Amino acid sequence: MIKARATLTAAGVAAVALLAAGCGSEAPSEGAIQATGSATVEPITSYMANRYDFDVNVEAIGSNDGFEKFCNGEADINNASISIPGAGDEVDFQKQCADNNVEYIELPIGLDAITIVKHRDNDWATDLSIQQIHDIWSVDSPVTRWSDIDPSWPDEEIALYGRPQGSGTLDVFKQLVLDGDEIREDYQATDDIQELSEWVADDVNALSFMGIGNYLETDEEARDVIDNVRVDGIEPTAEETQSGNYPLARPLFIYVNEESANREDVDEFVTTYLDNAEAVMPRLFFYQLPEDEYGRVKERYAERTTGPDDQWHI
Repeated sequence: MIKARATLTAAGVAAVALLAAGCGSEAPSEGAIQATGSATVEPITSYMANRYDFDVNVEAIGSNDGFEKFCNGEADINNASISIPGAGDEVDFQKQCADNNVEYIELPIGLDAITIVKHRDNDWATDLSIQQIHDIWSVDSPVTRWSDIDPSWPDEEIALYGRPQGSGTLDVFKQLVLDGDEIREDYQATDDIQELSEWVADDVNALSFMGIGNYLETDEEARDVIDNVRVDGIEPTAEETQSGNYPLARPLFIYVNEESANREDVDEFVTTYLDNAEAVMPRLFFYQLPEDEYGRVKERYAERTTGPDDQWHI
């Protein structure tokens, strides 16, 4: 089993989470299934709904903004690219769910690698260390130009693009790269992954971060002009992610409101989701959990095991 560590070299890889379902007095009870949260996970949930003909409203507002709604009983499912934040995090969503009587089932569905992305014509920053990425993004760092990292690199300002507050990808990036330091604020941010890719494609000095599935799914016109950066010499491949070698790996989750799971439509959708997640991940350019984990996830949902599983929390 892949083990998590502070920098998530192994944590992200095996970051296989458990079921989480939320329930509350205001949980939706009629009409379409309501799914909110992560822009990274949104394509997976949307695919499941469309492929298997379920009536699901899916919005991509970021994992944390999704937890805000979910823990208030305003959604049946929260898509999340982070495990639910608890005590010690900026917002204790575990407590917020508990205060609102929202019981949740935490379900890992796949693995992702946060990939550092640059313009194709940038032929100097092809391999960055975690420390260099930290120095580029840290608010107190003097690094603003490529030459600040390596004098042989262009004396050009680094143009930074990324995800906004409320994004789980941003939170994991800060956790694994900044290690408690504040992120600089002078970068352009969006939850629209295609827009983010296009910004990088239009700027030779661009540097950004996004989930590997989002990167690979980017429209061909933009993806032909952007490229991955190796991190500490390691590429964000499936093998390196599943083995725990890639430093910016993480698990992906859906959180299910336990009360909503009593509805036939929600139960059928989640069951179908879990039955097909292993096969669907590669189609959407994400990585699969270790093979034996899918059985454990299905069992957790069948038994309606609620609450967080520390095994998958960084």
